[in-house]
Amino acid sequence: MVEATTLRFLILGLNYLPESTSIGPYTADLAEYLAQRGHQVQVVTGFPTAPQWQVWEGYRGHYFLREEMGGVPVLRTYLYVPNDPKRVRNRIMFDMSFTLSSLLAGLMTASWDLTVVISPPLQLGLTAWLWSRVKGAPYFFHIKDLVPDAAVTTGMLAENSLPVRLAYALERFIYRRARGIGVISPGFAANLEKKGVPREKISLLPDYIDLDFMHPVVRGNDFRREHGIRPDDFLVMYSGSIALKQGLHTYVEAAAACRDHHGIKFLLVGDGPYLPDLKDKARDLGLDNLLFLPLQPREGLPQQLGAADVLALTQMRAVTDIVFPGKLLYYMAAGRPILAAVSADSESGRFIQEKQVGMVVPPEDPEALAAAVRFLKENREEAVRLGDNGRRMAAARFDRQVVLLEFARHLETLAGR
Repeated sequence: MVEATTLRFLILGLNYLPESTSIGPYTADLAEYLAQRGHQVQVVTGFPTAPQWQVWEGYRGHYFLREEMGGVPVLRTYLYVPNDPKRVRNRIMFDMSFTLSSLLAGLMTASWDLTVVISPPLQLGLTAWLWSRVKGAPYFFHIKDLVPDAAVTTGMLAENSLPVRLAYALERFIYRRARGIGVISPGFAANLEKKGVPREKISLLPDYIDLDFMHPVVRGNDFRREHGIRPDDFLVMYSGSIALKQGLHTYVEAAAACRDHHGIKFLLVGDGPYLPDLKDKARDLGLDNLLFLPLQPREGLPQQLGAADVLALTQMRAVTDIVFPGKLLYYMAAGRPILAAVSADSESGRFIQEKQVGMVVPPEDPEALAAAVRFLKENREEAVRLGDNGRRMAAARFDRQVVLLEFARHLETLAGR
């Protein structure tokens, strides 16, 4: 589709394809969709590092690299990748390396009408503001994670520490100067309003799901056979990033609480800086009912999630409005019940309960999580009902074509002012 007015967008985001986790695929979808609408799109991004925290083979040895993906020109810029990403200082240096290298890349790029910033990292708002002073292009700031709040909530930084105070000051600076701000959930919008952001400046633009790609399949599929999971095993699966805020020690301990219950298997699919800790814990507990797998190829995701009887989500107790995991959309589209060990008043907890797409148990309580697993195993009709509700909710609220069209029209309006 070609729009009557061709606009020029520069999309700035740390993650992009070929990374298949977290933010990258969403950013690529948006860029390609805008290009399909007849606009000129330039992406400035980092080199692929997720989830192993290593620059991928084929991308090493470069400070800058130009390529084209899905018909969109992509400029990759330098990243400092730390050996120990769990240290706060190293994470800040990682974010700042891209903030500075992308700033230089933008200054060498032809002019554009609107910068679309995908955050985190928060610092990219500063890059976009500096570009606006030199290039004259305003910026739209789209928030996928509330960075300062997350650092405090997970205990990485104290609320009164200098880095947190600076981060909140930077937030105020960026929000005030943005032409518009996007959020992925109502809880994010409420968080910003409490910080003084005018309601009319905030747009709810949720993540989305390709319902043709991600669809329910039979549970007794090739994924089970390839990984030695028996047809009669009741399979609990977690799939995604393994970071601090996930609190996945609860998942491992729930597997321990279920080991004497025949036929219950736990599967953890993913990677991240905290994976070695979880494997050590499972080994210390002597678990033979918990299997670890690396992230699987994206094209096999329907088979993978469809092999599960229950799809699990865990969060730390302190996590409330700082995150709405994109994996929830994939879980719902797979047509499987969600079992969430999260705070009942968290963004995820409220959604799951209100929409009746799963069960919520207290966070960091492995016994409660294990009891819920056993309940769903014994009450298959309830599990099916919750899974069916999830599929219907994914179609009603998060259809890729509907959300992307709304997103694109909003950006076109901002750029055309």
